[in-house]
Amino acid sequence: MLISSEIHRLKIHFDQDVSTFVSDVKQKLDANEAVLAGFSAFLQAVDRSDTDSTIKYAAAVASAYPHIYMIEVARKVAQSEQRDLEASLRQGWRADFSIKDFAKVVKRPFQADDEKGATWPILFMYPSLPETQAIYGVRLETVDFLSRSVALAQKNVRPVASPVFKMYEGGDAYILLQEVSRPSSKSSSELNFFGNTMMAMLLIKTQALMPSRSKQDKFENLQVSAALAAAGNSESLLFEQRAVESGKIDRLFLPSFTQRLTIDNFSQPTIMAFDRQLRWSDLLSREIIPMLGLLGVALLLVPWITVRHYMALGRAAVEHERSAYLATHDLLTNLPNRFLFMDRYEQAFQQWQRNGNAFALLLIDLDHFKEINDQHGHEVGDQVLIGCSKRMASQLRACDTVARHGGDEFVILLGNILNIEDAKSVGEKILAAFVEPIETAAGPVQVSCSIGISVCPNHGESLDILRKSADRAMYLSKEQGRNTVSVFSNDLC
Repeated sequence: MLISSEIHRLKIHFDQDVSTFVSDVKQKLDANEAVLAGFSAFLQAVDRSDTDSTIKYAAAVASAYPHIYMIEVARKVAQSEQRDLEASLRQGWRADFSIKDFAKVVKRPFQADDEKGATWPILFMYPSLPETQAIYGVRLETVDFLSRSVALAQKNVRPVASPVFKMYEGGDAYILLQEVSRPSSKSSSELNFFGNTMMAMLLIKTQALMPSRSKQDKFENLQVSAALAAAGNSESLLFEQRAVESGKIDRLFLPSFTQRLTIDNFSQPTIMAFDRQLRWSDLLSREIIPMLGLLGVALLLVPWITVRHYMALGRAAVEHERSAYLATHDLLTNLPNRFLFMDRYEQAFQQWQRNGNAFALLLIDLDHFKEINDQHGHEVGDQVLIGCSKRMASQLRACDTVARHGGDEFVILLGNILNIEDAKSVGEKILAAFVEPIETAAGPVQVSCSIGISVCPNHGESLDILRKSADRAMYLSKEQGRNTVSVFSNDLC
């Protein structure tokens, strides 16, 4: 029974490890799409020769998402304009610039099909590493592992992932690319660097998709393989991790745990396989062996002790879990309470200190909630609070936190925002979520709310200051007629 219980416990840990591993990889894949979408929008807006702003933007992205190895841009150029572009860029950018085939760089033959008289030379890379300088000017359609992906990305509103390949400077990687177009217009400067049609690209090293080194010790017993199954390409291995070799006795008498699942990312669908072969060393630890001896004696002398023991353990585990939950959650709405919210705030604050990731505080107060209680009673009021909490939670990301602050007041922590407008747009989404009435025992009840926003570090760094700033902004929303979103400003002091 003890061995069986230990195997069951290890199976639960295996499932938890798989879930954590997959969640880590999925977050990075989703981040790739979000970063490429943002970079594409940036390229549509930036001046055609403003490389300085592009470098700053790319540097900010690389700092926030270290698993992204490189950010690149290729420009679509008519073959009739190649010589003029080369001459212009040699004069205003790099004296040694030339448009060339990839085969010339890697000394590997490849016959590319011309794409209706146009070509795609690489003009921008961040970071611009010494070992990648030869890549400037390479025509994308001449890269054997990219030619098909470039063709798929053209006129496609969604990003396309290339197969996994060996990088010129070493290591395995793949590229996520998307065509970016903007209306033709006269350049604002003499050097028309980016042109009107570009290919935005993210270069992702496959090993960087694995969990960080601080987490890898947790997964040392897992054997993992991940394959990219991008559209139009066959499956290609992203990465794999070998577990410590097990013995023949282990494989003969002990089970192995396996899972195979798919991460449903649109442009980077990934198939992951996990395997863990149990070993006797996992079961027969220094703690378990004495317990087996004692249990054998107990089974012979007093069987009922074992039954009482496991019943007590079960009750203690349930009570501990219940106590932990009650200590950190609001009993009515099941939202985090102030104590858990303060812990989440400390995590967001430490992220800002380490990585400079800004975050926002949204203070939400339900409008005329006292009138709902007076008119329909507290039971209906509680139903309204529960319905409001569910609607707010449905508008947030997994990394955000909504907590009940007290009474009819809620507070939301938004992590990793780019600017104040991001936080304001979330507030407007929450207002929109309150448009439909909430169903209660007294029938549909219409509810609205007033929202105040403060942002770290713009409006303060401590939770107390940010909360007071958001409170002032929320009262401004009340004064403006309620059902509005207001951002704190110094004029409110």
